[in-house]
Amino acid sequence: MSYPIFSLKSADLSFGGKNILESVDIDIYESDRICLVGKNGEGKSTLMKLICDELQLDSGERWILPGTKIGYLPQQFFENFKSNIEEFLLSSFTSEERELKRYLVNVITEPLQIDKSRYLNELSGGQLRRVFLAKSLIQEPNLLLLDEPTNHLDIRTIEWLEDYLKTYKGAVICISHDRSFLRNISNKTFWLERGNIKTLNKGYEHFDDWSIQVYEQQQRELVKLSKKLAEEEDWKHRGVTARRKRNQRRLAELHELRDRLRAEKAAMKEARTEIEYTQADSFKKSKIVMEIENLSYQIGDKIIIKDLNLVLAKGDKLGLVGPNGSGKTTLLNILTGNLEPNSGRAKLGKNIAITYYDQKRSDLDPDETVWSTMCGGGSDYIKVGEKLVHVVSYLKNFMFDPKILRNRISTLSGGQANRLMLAKTLASPESLLILDEPTNDLDMDTLDMIQEILSDYQGTLILVSHDRDFLDRIVTKSLIFDGLGNTEEYYGSYLEYTNILNKKTEKPAKQNKKPEPVAEVKQQKVSFKIKHELETIPKLIDALESEIAIIEEELSDPSLYSNDQEKFLDLSQKVRNKKAELEYLWIRWAEI
Repeated sequence: MSYPIFSLKSADLSFGGKNILESVDIDIYESDRICLVGKNGEGKSTLMKLICDELQLDSGERWILPGTKIGYLPQQFFENFKSNIEEFLLSSFTSEERELKRYLVNVITEPLQIDKSRYLNELSGGQLRRVFLAKSLIQEPNLLLLDEPTNHLDIRTIEWLEDYLKTYKGAVICISHDRSFLRNISNKTFWLERGNIKTLNKGYEHFDDWSIQVYEQQQRELVKLSKKLAEEEDWKHRGVTARRKRNQRRLAELHELRDRLRAEKAAMKEARTEIEYTQADSFKKSKIVMEIENLSYQIGDKIIIKDLNLVLAKGDKLGLVGPNGSGKTTLLNILTGNLEPNSGRAKLGKNIAITYYDQKRSDLDPDETVWSTMCGGGSDYIKVGEKLVHVVSYLKNFMFDPKILRNRISTLSGGQANRLMLAKTLASPESLLILDEPTNDLDMDTLDMIQEILSDYQGTLILVSHDRDFLDRIVTKSLIFDGLGNTEEYYGSYLEYTNILNKKTEKPAKQNKKPEPVAEVKQQKVSFKIKHELETIPKLIDALESEIAIIEEELSDPSLYSNDQEKFLDLSQKVRNKKAELEYLWIRWAEI
């Protein structure tokens, strides 16, 4: 029988009248890989400080197995560091221990892309976090506490960290907004909510279903106690439960769309040898948002982007994925006109405008207030889509307290500044929306809300993110950067892409028995009707798209409705019918 290495019994803790923990009991075992989840402000980071003895309980018992060493990676660092990185990483060890640890220092700093010769005061915030992550791993504590360890890490480094933690000899507790990371490393879940901790002896993969069951059970119990209380609780939790269910439904629909895109693309390629029709011709006759042709960019001898060809159509949601420094932000700067390529071009479609979210938040003026940043010249309303919405109501959706809306931007935390920039960007985006690392410093509830907004967005999206779950729920295709200038286009998310790569690299199972001969399958003959459809449908699609474009051009005349209402209504009905016919033809094409 195994025994815990750390326990809290009847633990109580409060700050400023708010209860963080109320009679909490938890046990942590050496083999535990715990994900700690809960809304912002519930006290997740406070609990970690309590575990590592930086805070004291108001009442209750904190017990730790003698000889147990605790390591802690906090979210923020306030000390003024001036030492060399390697010296800092080894500073907590004796002279004898240092020689033994130097090998581990090399093992950990290389995948984290840390230059050991540099000094801490030269580093950016993201680089400093990598150094502190390395230090917490090198110490090899029996209980490792990680508060947002994936912040500022690229996907390749996150995957390395996952593999490292899976074989880690000790217990791990992790706070993260990266759902994929939590799913991959955890075998137990602590859910901190309103001062209580609920425990699930399974990893984060099972959290959504479990939390919905918990909410629904709580609601059933409350109905028995008080109808009024049940209504209040339902109001409080309905949004969370419904959002999760909607996300699951949307995810299923997204996978269906990706399958259909792949099928259509494959069918088009197979049909090229039989009919005079190509994918490129189809795009030219449809609504093209952007064409990238033979685009290359390099600095000195270093190739950043090499011979990139890509077509973005209306409604595409493209995810850019690759290691830090592989060229993703460089490509965005070229697409937005901030950089000139060495060769090739990126051409915007007709009447296409860009909304760009910059991860550096360069559009925020630190001397402006939150209110004036959103509203401009003294107004209290902002345009959200086609509606005018009061700034207070709108920013509540982005978890802003109305009391801070008159505060200057310079007083905001990193997470608050990020949410404000997103709120401004997503209020009324143009037809091409470009988001560079929008998920940094966001909690899960905000991520859910952003996912809903982007899922409903009718324009074209280009998204850079290292959050694989976020990408998986939104994008319909991916552009994979390898860090050497090469790119690969894939119809689907990064997770689907890696799953296919993993299947390709899996060794086939050894067969003891000799395989039985497979009966020859006769190729089915294609009927005259199918052949005829294969030849005519692409031409009909081209003709319909041209007709729809002409009608929509007429309908765009603002004086048409006032001058000839009957013609306006007739054309509107006509374009609806032709779009329905076009949709049918595309479905039929995919079928055959």
